[in-house]
Amino acid sequence: MNKNTKAQSVISLYIEMKKASNEVSEQYTWVTSKCHRQGELAGITRKGKNIKGMSLGSFRKYCDLYIDGGHDKVNKLRKKIQGKISSLGVEEINQKTPVSKLEEALRDIDALRRNQAILVKAYNELNCITLDLIANTNGNTLGYQKHQDLFSSYFGMQLAVDNER
Repeated sequence: MNKNTKAQSVISLYIEMKKASNEVSEQYTWVTSKCHRQGELAGITRKGKNIKGMSLGSFRKYCDLYIDGGHDKVNKLRKKIQGKISSLGVEEINQKTPVSKLEEALRDIDALRRNQAILVKAYNELNCITLDLIANTNGNTLGYQKHQDLFSSYFGMQLAVDNER
């Protein structure tokens, strides 16, 4: 990418950012969704708007060269857009219908159960890896037993034992 292309890209992106800061709508989500980090903003590519992605260092350099106020001005605008988006998100959350304490508790319990299921699955995968290692290293069962005691206490699980044999 040549110098002129990068300069035009930075200028076009800045113009689009100004439009997005004045009018928060779904039309500009391609800009607003990238405003939480400078690197993502610098990497935006939009062919119809003559915007090409570049590294953060190049982005800063070309902002300083071709935008009045330089990179600091672009970064302030980025933060302004991010602030508007964040405040809209808070307003949307506050506009949700009130939930009874019981419904809220049931949602929390459901979320906790999903998280526990994820942890149990991860533990089972880790357990399979550990069992394979024990089988390949001639049985370091003491280390495995410590591992099993530690993680079963974290998850509140006990291994099923077949006592009928």
